[in-house]
Amino acid sequence: MNPLMDNRLPEGLRRELARLVEERRLRSIDVQMAGQLLNWSDQRFAGDQAASLFVMTCSLSWALGRGQVCLPLDHCPLPELGRWWPNTALLETLTRDVVWTQQTDIPHEPLPASGWAGQPLVLEIRQNQPVRLYLARYFFYQQAVESAIRSRTQVVPANPADAELGASLRALFPHHPGQAGPDWQAVAAATACLQHFCVITGGPGTGKTTTVTRMLCALLGQHPDMTIALAAPTGKAAARMLESIRQSRQRDNLPGSERIPDESFTLHRLLGWTPDGFRYGPERPLPWDCVVVDEASMIDLAMMYQLLSALAPHARLVLLGDKDQLASVEAGSVLADVSNPDGGFGLSAGFAERLQSLLGYDLEPSVGVWRSPLQDAVARLYYSRRFSEESGIGQLAKAVNAGDVAATIRCFNSFATTDLYLDSTYQLPAGSPRRALLPWQQRVVGGYQNYCEALKKGDVRSVLSAFAEFRVLVAVRQGNQGVETVNRQIEELLTAHAGLQRKVGSPWYIGRPVMVTRNDYDLGLFNGDIGIMVHNQGNEPRVAFEDTDGSIRYYLPGRLPSHETAFAMTVHKSQGSEFDRVLLLLPERWQALISRELVYTAITRARRHFALLSSPECWQRGVQNRVERASGLAAALWS
Repeated sequence: MNPLMDNRLPEGLRRELARLVEERRLRSIDVQMAGQLLNWSDQRFAGDQAASLFVMTCSLSWALGRGQVCLPLDHCPLPELGRWWPNTALLETLTRDVVWTQQTDIPHEPLPASGWAGQPLVLEIRQNQPVRLYLARYFFYQQAVESAIRSRTQVVPANPADAELGASLRALFPHHPGQAGPDWQAVAAATACLQHFCVITGGPGTGKTTTVTRMLCALLGQHPDMTIALAAPTGKAAARMLESIRQSRQRDNLPGSERIPDESFTLHRLLGWTPDGFRYGPERPLPWDCVVVDEASMIDLAMMYQLLSALAPHARLVLLGDKDQLASVEAGSVLADVSNPDGGFGLSAGFAERLQSLLGYDLEPSVGVWRSPLQDAVARLYYSRRFSEESGIGQLAKAVNAGDVAATIRCFNSFATTDLYLDSTYQLPAGSPRRALLPWQQRVVGGYQNYCEALKKGDVRSVLSAFAEFRVLVAVRQGNQGVETVNRQIEELLTAHAGLQRKVGSPWYIGRPVMVTRNDYDLGLFNGDIGIMVHNQGNEPRVAFEDTDGSIRYYLPGRLPSHETAFAMTVHKSQGSEFDRVLLLLPERWQALISRELVYTAITRARRHFALLSSPECWQRGVQNRVERASGLAAALWS
């Protein structure tokens, strides 16, 4: 039955819901979920009760679709439905049947999970916090994650081996003459050595993988038989992490680094995903003593639950990531929740003293008001080696993070001759690519010129290297400014102006770059891997992928898993990548998914130059639009 035809709902509500769906402000699935819950209830609601339950559930589904874990009930997120929003009396009636209520007067304690009778919704009531509504499974995911983090972030007692650990850390992170202040990489490594749960967060190029490589060397010095697993949410991120660790190990000739594994996993592979569920879990823990996960901002709540549930009780977990980047596509923003969200809490006095004894730095200025054991488990890296804070890219990223639109425009003006470019005379698409090229089209042709020249010479390594120099990023998948349309336009541009040779009537041609969009463990290809159609040594057309060890693998096009052309990619897909130059194309009209986090992520993919095509209105609203993902995890751990 169509919920919008349900006579239990007031006619005015049904009309309003139909209009919101037509305007795409609500999804059909939101309405269907609310209708199913209304029908599921043993008690037949009608009138105000039915309307309130329907609107509340519909709004919860809407929130989940936006990546939120729960729905705060202090206001209706869709003002048009506000007159049917449940009041306290109606909530009490609803809780008798479909909503399980959990309440505690202790702000920092996990809520008990006893008494649940299978209700599909959970109402969470904590002291001095807004009332939150959850789907039951997300509530229990959050409870389990909170409990697991708390159990691993207890006060770390002094250890007789501290002297040996301190000597190892000081050798791995030597003091430099004239060094002002602490070496935050050393502080982060020491924190990870002392804690069984540690978050190392920092912007691009701040040395997260360098830090963790040296940290692992220090731990292996104390525990030579320690087993280590390296993982990331996607195959591309896992490969990049392994490549960075391998480079650090070879460059610095670190003692004990030969025992760091030369293999990395996606999280699904690490946990042994099968169509029937995960192989590893509470009853069969992971066999590693230390698990390091890169690009942790991409981990959603459900996956973090699976990971923490599968860790052995003695195992360490180290999360690496940039809390300011885009969060996961699915519900939850766990890294941001656990990364000292407002930055207001420093180290505890006791832990700062212990770090000081290990490293020799004065950390008293970093001591803060004691609120949570997690304060001593989160380490922040500040200084980027990819670009300096004084560079145009660094200044622009800082201004975007602050939501300061005027400062971003000043950055574009100040660094216009070096590393930033702004085109706000919006013209996309622009008709035939054989007409006079618009500035953004000139940048695309110029950006891929080296790539097209490398294709003519035929050296596969040069082709792969040249393609990695430049990338076009877009915000959306569909429409005139979507990734599919932009990729077609770039193919036409390069064919007309850069000598790209395309076959008529075939999607495949020499030089076609493709991105894998689905993991294929049998082929060793993973979501995010990029390959290019070239001629192999036998002059046969094949798709070439560079492996993590630098070797090149060739595949017949027909054997590839799901894939798409990759001259342009979405900002989401670019996470974990870096390029010399980046061109970001934003839609003419602002859309809700264009946020500060998306813009920041796009900017920080660039090492040397960042260019932007955007209407002034879209840029302004994007920089000012901050993603707010409702969750009870941050409040429970930090409030």
